Amino acid sequence: MPSWLKVKDMAAILQMGEWPSRKPVLLTVPHAGRFYPENLLSQLRCKPEQLVIFEDRFVDLLMDDSVDAGFSALLATCARMVVDLNRHPHEIDPVMIDPPLARESVLLSSKVRNGLGLFPSHLAGFGSLYLRPIALHDAEERIQNYHIPWHNLIENNLENIKSRYGVSVLLDVHSMPPLKAERHKAAADIVIGTAYGHSTKKEISLLAGEIAEKSGFQVAFNKPYAGGYTLDRHGKPTSSRHALQIEINRALYLDADLYHPSDNIKNISQLIKNISEAIADNIDSFR
Repeated sequence: MPSWLKVKDMAAILQMGEWPSRKPVLLTVPHAGRFYPENLLSQLRCKPEQLVIFEDRFVDLLMDDSVDAGFSALLATCARMVVDLNRHPHEIDPVMIDPPLARESVLLSSKVRNGLGLFPSHLAGFGSLYLRPIALHDAEERIQNYHIPWHNLIENNLENIKSRYGVSVLLDVHSMPPLKAERHKAAADIVIGTAYGHSTKKEISLLAGEIAEKSGFQVAFNKPYAGGYTLDRHGKPTSSRHALQIEINRALYLDADLYHPSDNIKNISQLIKNISEAIADNIDSFR
C-alpha cells in the first residue's frame, strides 16, 4: 500500500510499493507533480494551466505495472514550479531572490540562464513567471522542506538496496515533447541519459535500450537529454551505484493535446516494467 511522507506544509512524497525496496531497482518520478500550493500561485503572473508545460504529465501513472511487479517507486506530488528536484540546490538565478544572492554562491548553469533552474523563472513566449522576486525565506523553505528530503530518501533507499544486493540501480523517469526527426534518422521515442557514461555501466543502459527497441521504439542515448542533478548525485558506478534517466515521448501515452492519458498508457507502463525486470534479472553481472 502507498504511504505518505509529510514534508511540513509542502505536498507529500508518495512512496509506492514496499519500503525498503525488495528489488535492486528503484524508480523515481520527480516532475509529474500536479499540486500547486496557493502561496505559490499568488506569486505568479501566469494562469495555473500555463504551467502544465513544466510537468512530465502523468508519468506517475507509468509506474503502476512496475509497482504491481514488486518494484518500489518514489513520486513527487508537488509541482516542478515549487522546486525542481533535478537541479543542484545552488542552480539559482541570483536576482530572482529577495534579497539577491551573491553570484559566487550560485551555479549559473545554462539551465539557469534559460529560466529552468531550481526555481523555474521564465516561460517561452510569455516571459517572467513571477510578479516579484522570491523571498529568501521562501526559497530556503522549498529547499529544506522538499529538495533535501527527496534526495535523502533516494540515497537512503539506494544504500539499503546496495547493502542487500551489493549493487543498486536508479531509474529516474521523465517525459519529453515529441522530438523532430533528423536527416535519414527517425525521431527518438525514448532517450536514455547516462551523464555521458558517468552515471552507470554502459551494459545497463544498453540493456534498457535493447528492451525498448525490441518493443518497437526508437532509442537514443544522451541526446538531447543526458540527465541532471539526480544522475550527478546518485550515479556512482565505481561504487556499484548506477543511475539512468529515461525520457519518454509524451505522444506515446497522452492524447493529441498532450494533456490527458491515452489508451496507450498501459503499453508504456509495461515497457517501464520490462526494463526494470530486465535490469533486476541481470543484476549479478552489474556489480
